Amino acid sequence: MPSSEEVARGAKRGGSGSGSKRGSVNNGRRLQAFSERRSSGNADWGDCDPKWLQDILVGITGLGGAVTFGLSRDGGAFSLTLLLDGDRETVWFNGDAELDTELEQVLATIDSMS
Repeated sequence: MPSSEEVARGAKRGGSGSGSKRGSVNNGRRLQAFSERRSSGNADWGDCDPKWLQDILVGITGLGGAVTFGLSRDGGAFSLTLLLDGDRETVWFNGDAELDTELEQVLATIDSMS
């Protein structure tokens, strides 16, 4: 068990008294760094028909899975991650891809699984 001095030192550092760097330590710095990021790419999920996003979401959750839609760090490519029964598959599309066609193929795969 830590002494009262150790607990006090930990509290000053924002930790739990054990010197741990886990938990909510430095969240302000992390959020500040995150807020300063800017995309340099041209990928935009708003460029596709929202119906594809909805249908993929409904399809994968209907199977008991989940989906995330994201972008590469530079914003130049799309990522779509499907999760189902502990398995995960991420597919990538270039920023200039024919997004509706790509999403149609994803939905066809999901539909074939039901």
